[in-house]
Amino acid sequence: MGYDLLVKNGTVIDGSGSPGYRADVGVINGKIAAIGRINEGAKQTIDADGHIVSPGFVDGHTHMDAQIFWDPIGSCSCYHGVTSVVMGNCGFTLAPCKQEDADMVFRNLERAEDLSRDAMLEGIDWRWETFPEFLDVIDELPKGINYAGYIGHSALRTYVMGERAFSDAASEDDVRNMQQLVKQAVQAGAIGFSTSRTFNHLTADDRPVASRIA
Repeated sequence: MGYDLLVKNGTVIDGSGSPGYRADVGVINGKIAAIGRINEGAKQTIDADGHIVSPGFVDGHTHMDAQIFWDPIGSCSCYHGVTSVVMGNCGFTLAPCKQEDADMVFRNLERAEDLSRDAMLEGIDWRWETFPEFLDVIDELPKGINYAGYIGHSALRTYVMGERAFSDAASEDDVRNMQQLVKQAVQAGAIGFSTSRTFNHLTADDRPVASRIA
C-alpha cells in the first residue's frame, strides 16, 4: 500500500490516556490509514523523531467571534496544536444583532474581552441579523482551523430587549422570544447556549454585561 503522507519515528499520543509510544502514521486521502511500524513508501515522508504526533487539540473556550474576520489562521491557537475551537462563550456573541445595534453587543465585548469598538467596526464585515445568518457568513470566511459556536445570552437579551437588557428583568414575552431564537440557532448549527454570571464581566462604563441582569 502506498501512502500520501507518512509520518515516521514520532512519539504517538493518541488521546486515549495511554502512554505515548513510538510509531509511524500513514495517511491516505487525508485520513489516517495505519499506525505502527510502516515499511511502505509514501508521496511525502516526514521524520518526526524527537517530536510528538497527536490528534489536533480542541479549545472549548475561546472568544474568536470577532477575530475570525481579520485572522484567518486563528492565531495563536493554531501555534499550539489546536485545530478546533469553540467561540461564543460567556454569553458574548455577535448575533443575533442588527448592524445598527452593533454598539450594544460591542458594549458586552469591549471590556470583558479587551476588544476595542474601533477594531471591531474596522475589522468586521457585518452581513447578518440572525444567528443562522451569522453562521452563513462564518462559513464563507477563509479559515485555517475548525470553528463551532454557542449563541450568547448577552447578545440574545440585547436583540430582544434593547437597552432594557442592561437594567431590567426579561418579561414573559421577552423570554418566549429568546426561547424561539435559541431554538432557531441550534437548528442552524449552534452547539448550545452560553451565559455569564461572573462579577468581573462589566461593560466599558462599569455596568454588568446584559446576561448578569437576567
